[in-house]
Amino acid sequence: MFIPILVALTGTIILNIGFVLQKSEAEKLPPFITKDIGNSLRQILKCKIWLFGTLLTTSGWLFFLIAISLAPLTVIAPLSNAGVIILAGISVFYLKESLHIYEWIGFCAILVGVIFIPIYSIPVTNDGVEVDVLLLLVITIVALIGLLILKISQKLLFPLKNGSILGIASGVTAGLGSAYTKMLGLLTEELIPLLIALLFVGIFQILSFLTLQTAFQQERATIVVPLFNSFATLLPLIYGVFVFSETIPFGQLIGILLMVLGASALFQFSGKDFSPKIQDDS
Repeated sequence: MFIPILVALTGTIILNIGFVLQKSEAEKLPPFITKDIGNSLRQILKCKIWLFGTLLTTSGWLFFLIAISLAPLTVIAPLSNAGVIILAGISVFYLKESLHIYEWIGFCAILVGVIFIPIYSIPVTNDGVEVDVLLLLVITIVALIGLLILKISQKLLFPLKNGSILGIASGVTAGLGSAYTKMLGLLTEELIPLLIALLFVGIFQILSFLTLQTAFQQERATIVVPLFNSFATLLPLIYGVFVFSETIPFGQLIGILLMVLGASALFQFSGKDFSPKIQDDS
């Protein structure tokens, strides 16, 4: 189990450094969803720092996907949150972003939760993995419908920033991509299902990339990335337990709960002004 965990941690460190570099150049980039594709590509190719960040995030995801193929989703997926402490440090000193005390509490809760994952992980066995394909499809459909409902209810029920919603959408689609990546390792002898799973992996990873970059253009990295990581963790955990028949020890469950609470703190207090208000006596 040590090697997959080490590979996952290496990947998440590289991934979050890439996120910071992408965020630092995001405002210089054109909209990623546009009709003028040629002009947008020319502008993107001029942003060398963003391109290097994209190379790092791609490399980090490859490390992470390799780890998923070697160990259970319930062990590897939560480790994606380990990069938040790196993100916090780099964002404060490199991007000059400030954090409120509530956001620091959220980061610490996520970090403690991450530590619980490898400590309480169970050994990998060679037993055959039972996959519930129908449930796999049902969870996928429910997740996508949930994103649609979240967007529709944005102005009615939840006063959320569009950048935060895009961060969640990116995390959800990345989580879907991780689940179908796990399927690839189980379908090596079935060509048609393997190609279908590979198609889904490609679609979800592209959607995750586009929504994340758009979120970077609208919201702070210290908000977008933790939201991305939290939802990119939650979905694989659901798939791991209900679709791939994986087990979550109690210690891991506590760690997951801490990460959810930490993400909730970031989500609740992101962008709020906690400075004392000056009253106008005039």
